[in-house]
Amino acid sequence: MRVESICLGDYATNCYLVNTNGISLLIDPAVASPGLFSWLDERKVDMVINTHAHPDHVGGNWELQKRGSKILLHRAALSTLNKFYPEHPPIDRYIDEGAVIADSLRVLHTPGHCPGSIILVGEGVIFSGDLIFAGSIGRTDLPGGSRREIHRSLKRLVSLPGDYRIYPGHGEQTTLEQERMNNPFITRLEDR
Repeated sequence: MRVESICLGDYATNCYLVNTNGISLLIDPAVASPGLFSWLDERKVDMVINTHAHPDHVGGNWELQKRGSKILLHRAALSTLNKFYPEHPPIDRYIDEGAVIADSLRVLHTPGHCPGSIILVGEGVIFSGDLIFAGSIGRTDLPGGSRREIHRSLKRLVSLPGDYRIYPGHGEQTTLEQERMNNPFITRLEDR
């Protein structure tokens, strides 16, 4: 698996280009900007995977779809997507808990930041969207957010066996072990 990243948009969203098993995946295309398409440099993107449907994670979807990419989203994220993009084109494939993408990334439904939030877990890697960041976690004060659900999702995340490189939706990369030991939102989970 090869992972490349670029940070785009007003909210400095991390977008990831993942090549695995001959399939090219773009995770969370923030904006349909010249920066995104210059970075892609004519490379074909087979699938776009949205970890959730906030505008700073789906802004490039429709232009990529016009260029032949399939859009994948958790069905529970549709309400958020409809709020921001009421006339969006159809989603090509809904991905549910346990789905495996490109034979290498397993979908875990991790609500809390917003409905339909997911993480993608592969061999030694996690694409965490806005569930967890280096030293922090995603907001729960936006519509559809839930502190109770994000705590449940975080407990699920930290219970994964072993260590993983975390590729978050914003900020620097980290590891699951670093976050287990140092993230104050994780170390306080036992108190909840």
